[in-house]
Amino acid sequence: MGRNKKKIRRTAAAAVTPLLLLAGEAAFFYYYSVVRFPERKKEKTERQLRREERKRAKKPRARFEKTVQEGVSWFLGQEPELVSITSYDGLKLCAYYLPAEGTRKERAEVSENSADAGEKASTAKERKAFAAAGSGEAAHPAKNILLLMHGYRAGGLTDFAGLYRFYHEQGYDLLVPFQRSHGPSEGKYICFGVKERYDCRDWAEYAVRLAGKNCNLYLSGISMGCATVLMAAGLPLPSNVRAIIADCGFTSPKEILKTVLKRDYHLPAFPLMNLTELLTRWRAGFGYSDASTLDAMKNCRIPVLFIHGEKDSFVPVQMTLDNYMACRAPKELLIVPGAVHAAASLQDPELYQRTALAFLKKYEVTT
Repeated sequence: MGRNKKKIRRTAAAAVTPLLLLAGEAAFFYYYSVVRFPERKKEKTERQLRREERKRAKKPRARFEKTVQEGVSWFLGQEPELVSITSYDGLKLCAYYLPAEGTRKERAEVSENSADAGEKASTAKERKAFAAAGSGEAAHPAKNILLLMHGYRAGGLTDFAGLYRFYHEQGYDLLVPFQRSHGPSEGKYICFGVKERYDCRDWAEYAVRLAGKNCNLYLSGISMGCATVLMAAGLPLPSNVRAIIADCGFTSPKEILKTVLKRDYHLPAFPLMNLTELLTRWRAGFGYSDASTLDAMKNCRIPVLFIHGEKDSFVPVQMTLDNYMACRAPKELLIVPGAVHAAASLQDPELYQRTALAFLKKYEVTT
């Protein structure tokens, strides 16, 4: 009898152990992929700093680190204004706003000078003219504004570091959100565009309020930010949205997570993805198949410029090709030779900038 009990216990342990391992893997993958990393307030040791430096050096974009830091420094040096909105589910979302007209200090001086001149206006007609000039109606009948959405776990500013100055000098206002669960924006879960698409819609509406009802609004996203703006194209957006620049985006949370599982962990999607999705839906309130860029593109009427790096080893180039083929709107495609993930604008700045600017100008409304 004792021998039979031991045999039963060993059999039960053999059956339970794989289930426990699978549950542990699902919990790890859920936390790794969806949950916001906690803020580390403690000062890092020399050993930790060296480890982080080694990690950065191994990243595909490492050779562009100096250019990225210079781009971010330039952007912050222009004194952009930190603005915020409230998301549809009650989160405070933050963004930097940089108008094309100088730094915050310069804009304040212009506003002050306009106010002084306005006080000296002796007639109602003159006061009306000064008011129009101060509001930008006379000087900027159709402002151009770019809404720039960064990628997964990016710093919020680094993805577009090679483009800020170029766009700004071309006369574009820049609205640069921190996606939910990134930077100062609230949120505990990263939703791979499923919930972020609604945030993009709300930022688009906010951008129109900033730039005026006659503005030309363009959406641009990199990596997860690309998926976000493409999914947002399936929602009702302001009529001011003229075009989209879609850089190295995936097609759906499910497809990119399956790719990561296979490439980085050498694991099959079933049953780990199924368990992880159950946990994600329970805790974070969304499923990996709840939204797809392919579905959005089938009904899209907004022109899209699709961009991808030829050497992208994170998001397969095929995903952009699939998005391009699904898109029913006017579209263009640029594959940048030699570019790794999220580095097309850094690999060949002249090609990227020339192509992007020509595309934006093509759909600009001037009256």
